[in-house]
Amino acid sequence: MNRRLWLLLIASVVILVLLDALGSKNYLLLSFIFLFVTMGVYFWRFERSGKNSREVVFIAIICALAVAGRIFLAAFSSLKPELFILIMGALVSGPETGFLMGTIIALASNMYFGQGAWTPWQMFALGIVGIISGLMANKKIPVWALAIWGFVSGFLYGWIMDIYFILGFVKPITPKSTLTAIIASVPFDLTHAIFTAVLLLLLGKAWIKIFQRYKTKYDLFNSQTE
Repeated sequence: MNRRLWLLLIASVVILVLLDALGSKNYLLLSFIFLFVTMGVYFWRFERSGKNSREVVFIAIICALAVAGRIFLAAFSSLKPELFILIMGALVSGPETGFLMGTIIALASNMYFGQGAWTPWQMFALGIVGIISGLMANKKIPVWALAIWGFVSGFLYGWIMDIYFILGFVKPITPKSTLTAIIASVPFDLTHAIFTAVLLLLLGKAWIKIFQRYKTKYDLFNSQTE
């Protein structure tokens, strides 16, 4: 990974540490600092690359689709398409944009679901999924392999959120209490993982084809995915 990605990861961890140290009452301020840091790194690269505004439009479309899908399925707590849509977008745009989209999706969708101390953790979790998915850009990944990654990403997201839950709500933190908290989240994580994998298996090939055509037509994200 390049220096900008390491900067994003280090800044994200610092913000999460500050959230734990300063208390949950500062979650909204830290959430926006998180977003500004992410966007600052991205748009610094964007300005230097001399690209046009179509990349920003693509990011907005992906984020809007993910947020709308999450809201549409709000009645089903673990059936959320945001990982599928994020993975598809990051496969085209690369790791930096994947991280940016992940943070925007979490913050924007929580305008509907409710903001809280969990928001920066969700931003980080989706950002990590975006980075890893973006590292696969320009590689011929078979659909079945994407489905496996989608399944893993469901648990990866869940495990990061488990850290938030354990640090904030599990007292005292012991191996037993930690294991109990992780086991309690397995049904949600499993459903989320299966749902993401199924979407990738059924729709992944078609979405990749559409997005790649759009990328080629408008010459998008070449500086990130090369």
